[in-house]
Amino acid sequence: MNLKSILFSTALLVMGQVASAETIALRNSTIMTADTQGQIENGTILIENSRIVAVGQNVSVPSDARIVDLSGMTVTPGFIVTDTLLGIVEISGGANAAETSSQTSDISAGYNVQHSINPLSTAIPVARKGGVTRAVVMPYPGADGATFAGQAAILDLNGNLEGNISGPVGIVWDMRTKEYGRGATFTQLQADLDDVRKYVRDASSLQKGKLLSRDWSRADLDALSPVVKGDMPLTVRVDRASDILTLLNLAKAQKIRLVVVGASEGWLVAKQIADAGVPVAVDPSDNLPGSFDAVGAMSDNIARLYEAGVRLIIRGGSSAHDAGKLRYFAGMSVAKGVPSNEALKAVTSTPAGVWGDGTFGMIKAGMVADIAVWTGDPFEPMTDLSSLYISGVEQKLESRQDALAQKYIPFAKQ
Repeated sequence: MNLKSILFSTALLVMGQVASAETIALRNSTIMTADTQGQIENGTILIENSRIVAVGQNVSVPSDARIVDLSGMTVTPGFIVTDTLLGIVEISGGANAAETSSQTSDISAGYNVQHSINPLSTAIPVARKGGVTRAVVMPYPGADGATFAGQAAILDLNGNLEGNISGPVGIVWDMRTKEYGRGATFTQLQADLDDVRKYVRDASSLQKGKLLSRDWSRADLDALSPVVKGDMPLTVRVDRASDILTLLNLAKAQKIRLVVVGASEGWLVAKQIADAGVPVAVDPSDNLPGSFDAVGAMSDNIARLYEAGVRLIIRGGSSAHDAGKLRYFAGMSVAKGVPSNEALKAVTSTPAGVWGDGTFGMIKAGMVADIAVWTGDPFEPMTDLSSLYISGVEQKLESRQDALAQKYIPFAKQ
């Protein structure tokens, strides 16, 4: 196989689709729905035109359906990886291989990550092999010290060049106290939101010089307008307990939706987070202080947040190449005391509900058919992914690495 053939084969693998959508009946599996139905034994999932039309033990299957026997298998919704660089980073440096942030001081909140995502990234097939069907891709602040990182987007991992990115789904804001100091950071955020409210009430306030918190671009003001209207969450990367409390109070006063990402010291203020109804995206492997903002980091942080009633999202490393490891992070949370069904929701229905449009993240009639088929418990390391469906279409579970292995391993054996 020559280089041209390898590249062509790789492109086909990245695109991932096996066939067009069809009527499919997945039968005889244990179904973990991530919905109020809970777990269904010996169940059937009927898929038509990319959607789930019926789920249960007594589903009527049309005569023209393709029947797939999944006896002994476990079925879950496809996983959703949160706060990832999937699609915007190939390698961490050089070769124009990273598009993680705005490089102009004129645009920070207005930086729209969906225009930076490469749906044919070679890291995407690797993520699919971990049962990941969608990714909440989040930018990072630019080098000018901005706190607003930009607009997040949801990437559908079906490998299509068109129609697989939705956004913006939220504005990302980072605690950057080294640049400003805490007092200035929170004061600036409040002043920024006040300015955006003025702009929402009267768009001409920008030209009239009535917006004073910073030198605004219209792009940033337009991006932040849905946040102050309550139509889009402000997603904040923050770890320190006192900072989380300040943000909860600020969000209440500003009447905005808040999502916390990180929360290494979240357990210290778990009750307050739960009472505020704020979702938290947490890394269950984060168990040691990485800075003075995370001195209180603990291995059972996620379990304490769960016990307090916090709405949990499980995240892993932000690296594009770690996206497919999400199930292992979910397994860590189960080992630390989070029930398996809650860990499943934390990588499926909860992130879908926080950033999505309500059409995916559960195995339920009416939902998009994003489905992962496993040989056993999906959170056990020895379990394998048997097959993966995105919008009702079965995906190829092969990557560029697999293609290269097929080419070069035979030479190693000679």
